[in-house]
Amino acid sequence: MNKYELTDDSQLYDYLQDGEKQQVRLWQIRALRDFSDVKAGQTGGWVENEASLSQQGECWVYDNQCRVFGGSDVKDNAQIRGASTLCHQAHVSGNAVVENSLIGGECFVRENARVMNGSQVIAVRGLTADRDQLLQIYGNAVVSASRVVHQAQIYGDAAVRNAFIEHRAEVFGHAVLEGNEENNVWICDCARIFDNARIIAGSGEDQIPTIRYSSQVYGNAVIEGDCVLKHHVRIFDDAALVGGPVQLDNHVQIYGGARVTGNVLIENNVQVYDKAVIDGFGGELIHIRGIKTINGEQRVTRTPFYGVF
Repeated sequence: MNKYELTDDSQLYDYLQDGEKQQVRLWQIRALRDFSDVKAGQTGGWVENEASLSQQGECWVYDNQCRVFGGSDVKDNAQIRGASTLCHQAHVSGNAVVENSLIGGECFVRENARVMNGSQVIAVRGLTADRDQLLQIYGNAVVSASRVVHQAQIYGDAAVRNAFIEHRAEVFGHAVLEGNEENNVWICDCARIFDNARIIAGSGEDQIPTIRYSSQVYGNAVIEGDCVLKHHVRIFDDAALVGGPVQLDNHVQIYGGARVTGNVLIENNVQVYDKAVIDGFGGELIHIRGIKTINGEQRVTRTPFYGVF
């Protein structure tokens, strides 16, 4: 026996595709029997046709402001709640929950993933060399008040709040991205955040952590505030960066228990590790460049003369 039917109530829904106004007719759904927390006779959201919502499992499109169309579908035990829209081949399955969010473009939200609190997931293929990679959010990942676009991957037990993740960036493991209402965390290009790494936005102006161009943050590393990483930078172990601002570029590595704080620019194959500290809170820029190693318990508080390390 089918679990729902399309009612006679329909609406025309306007949307933009490739900059052009389009229109689709949607039909309200009504449950034919009890399942999960849905009761027979209960109406739900609006779908384009029966292919939009599986008759199998306990999946449901709950609320009057939910819409599913454009080749999108909801399967298994997935739930679509609040003011949510699925369009243009978005696929939600498993025990995934989408609440008050937009999922658009060819992508997958599956397993136990949750996308909520006004998040926008906009999948676009063809912007990178890997044309076939699809945007995916899966495992136990939670995405809240964030924007995830292009071919990004979020999975494992990752928690993403107030972040912007784009291109082929990956966030996984137990990684935490913690932005706030003032500042997002920005992860882009082919950057990877994983293990127990934490990326935390600061409060106030320009406190946006930015991880770009194949840089990686992992282990128990922590990055907080105005920190910019680009071009194959690696931060790992128990290393910590606290922005003011911190800028790292071109194969820089910070690891062990090393700490970098304040107004610091490090570039071109520098390694900082053990319990070394680079402290730029004095206000003047500390600039370290070239093939250098700073380790042990060294403490750097000003720009070194060339060749000191």
